Amino acid sequence: ADVSDSQIAFVYAGDVWVVPRQGGVAQRLSTPPGEESFPRFSPDGRLVAFSGNYDGNTDVYVMPVAGGLPRRLTHHPAEERMLDWFPDGESVLLASMRASGKSRFNQLYRAPVAGGLATLLPVPYGEFGTLSPDGGTLAYMPLSRDFGTWKRYRGGMAPDIWLFDLDELTSRRLTEHAA
Repeated sequence: ADVSDSQIAFVYAGDVWVVPRQGGVAQRLSTPPGEESFPRFSPDGRLVAFSGNYDGNTDVYVMPVAGGLPRRLTHHPAEERMLDWFPDGESVLLASMRASGKSRFNQLYRAPVAGGLATLLPVPYGEFGTLSPDGGTLAYMPLSRDFGTWKRYRGGMAPDIWLFDLDELTSRRLTEHAA
């Protein structure tokens, strides 16, 4: 789910829905056959980007909040997960294992909304992340158990949150906890 100045986007029954922040009737935004997930509003609130699986592979799509056809942003055979928008509204942040060398780990990419190839961010691995309002700092998790079933897990795959300075190319661990 995501929240803009005026709306909330969420997934129900495999489709993206939007509802006014103050409440009211939800409108289904996406209707193509296939599953959508991880909707995120653009900084100006006019677009929604999301992960969609329409042809057997999950890619990132974008569409107007007012409705319309989704436009595909990524075209790689590896699955991509929509994470966030860059503050300029011209690119999105996504996770993909397309070049990680390990099928268990994703890396973070910047994909232009206007079209073109996604570029790898200088972070070794990344599963989930979000950008600071100025776009200079990335808060991310290099590992994730979000899709695992390990209840009360406290081992080496327990995720911590890291901060990465995209200008200085430095990182630091923000959390350190066994869970």
